[in-house]
Amino acid sequence: MQRLIFELSDTATECRVYDYETQRLIANLDGDTWTGLFGTLNPSTPSIQHRCCHHDGPTSMPSVPLDDQPPSPPPVTHSPALSSPRLAPLQPRASRSPGSSKPLTTASSTQSNMPHPSSLNAGAACVGASLLRDRGRRKLWDIPHKYHCPIIGTCLSVEELRRLAERHAYPPHAKLSDFDLHISFVAAAETKNPLAIATHKALEKRYASCIRRFSRARDPAGLMPLWEEALATGEAPAALWALMTHPRANLVVLTRAYEDIHMLSHQIGAGQRADLKRLTETRGRLERLQADFDDLFERTQRRTEEREAHIRNLEHALGERERDCADLRVRETRLRDALEQGQTQRLQARIEALDTDLKRLRGELERTRAERDALQVQCTETRDEANAAVALHQTAEAERRALERMLETLLAEDQCPGCPASGCRHDQDLGGRRVLCVGGRQQLVEQYRAMVASCNGRFEHHDGGLEDNQRRLETMLAAADIVVCATDYVSHGAYHRTKRFCKRHDKPHLLLGRSGLSAFAHALSRISASTPTNQARTLDGPPLDS
Repeated sequence: MQRLIFELSDTATECRVYDYETQRLIANLDGDTWTGLFGTLNPSTPSIQHRCCHHDGPTSMPSVPLDDQPPSPPPVTHSPALSSPRLAPLQPRASRSPGSSKPLTTASSTQSNMPHPSSLNAGAACVGASLLRDRGRRKLWDIPHKYHCPIIGTCLSVEELRRLAERHAYPPHAKLSDFDLHISFVAAAETKNPLAIATHKALEKRYASCIRRFSRARDPAGLMPLWEEALATGEAPAALWALMTHPRANLVVLTRAYEDIHMLSHQIGAGQRADLKRLTETRGRLERLQADFDDLFERTQRRTEEREAHIRNLEHALGERERDCADLRVRETRLRDALEQGQTQRLQARIEALDTDLKRLRGELERTRAERDALQVQCTETRDEANAAVALHQTAEAERRALERMLETLLAEDQCPGCPASGCRHDQDLGGRRVLCVGGRQQLVEQYRAMVASCNGRFEHHDGGLEDNQRRLETMLAAADIVVCATDYVSHGAYHRTKRFCKRHDKPHLLLGRSGLSAFAHALSRISASTPTNQARTLDGPPLDS
């Protein structure tokens, strides 16, 4: 079926007939002829079927929903009046003014009923070229419908077509064959509609780089080298789209690309069939070679294992023979020595006796060394225990004396008032200094307070972070003159904070290993014995952390 375009002049005195796909001028009809022709048209014509220019059969699928597609004019059907119209050849014009003719009318008729004069081919090509869009890059629906089939089939895969169809035309559950899908897109590309717009955008996005490369061409002559280069490098799909949409691509260039793609499709099909045949033959040869290889590998593996076992047996036999040779050489040497010296037996007995004595002496030496090491360890432990006991005794004795002095002071506060003797045992005066006790046993706090008060001092206590606030500790440390920290009843945070504060501010402090009364009394005796010159340092004497 051939689709035609009828163009009426302003005065309706003539009608020009163009081929719809190639837009070539076919004939020029005068007023009486085209009036009689259209007067015989049958208004009750069947619906238009979408066809692909490369396929003879219509699609069996429903037409693509086109939201923006304008209503199509009723198609022209075959009529007896079309069998022999009077045709007048018309020379092609260089251009057609939009105001010189009425809107184009699309119709279809059988190719046998409308003549195609060969004398008008050149003129039709010029007129058809003037019908191509030359205001910029063409859209998909601006391209002649004849080229939509190779564009859709070459530039987009079936998977891409299905994705576009599911998104813009058909529901996902629609089961369409590849042929129906192709025909649907070819039919939709003829006009501007959602599916054609989506297809155009997909092609523009996919082949953007090739489009930029082709955009450098300014005339048809500049497009052909780019097209030939793309064919040689296997970039035919991208080059086809860039060429078809190029504003300078005339019908000659488009026809050349159409012919190349058409022949390339035949070559690819033939090549695929040949490749499939070669692939089948190669697969058969590969299976046979694989079977032969597996058999050869199995035989080689078996022979390799046999050879490795034989080599291991030979190596074992060689090792035994080497050991036998070594034993024979040793025996030969011994016999030669015995023959030379004549005292083989006596020397052998002597050697055995010496070996026995040597083993016995070595055993005794090892036992003696072990006993010595054990005694050294025991001596070291005993010495450490003795030193610890002496230190503990000295500490306990000092605490006892301090506690006795403290108790005597508490029991006899008024026995020697105003005594000038500096060495008096009751001479423990803190001079009103403030003593802060951090930590310690909670039940002994009042005894601590009484001891400090008996030594003319002021007592303050912080429980070491158990209940009192840690921030309060900083204030109490700053106000204290002397700090005593009982390390066995204090939190780690309070202990480290107290130690850092005293070292940073050079405040006298004592760290007690125990928080008993004797240890606290000993600490007070050392505090009382300290002078103002050494109050800014850690108190003299051994640390009370034992």
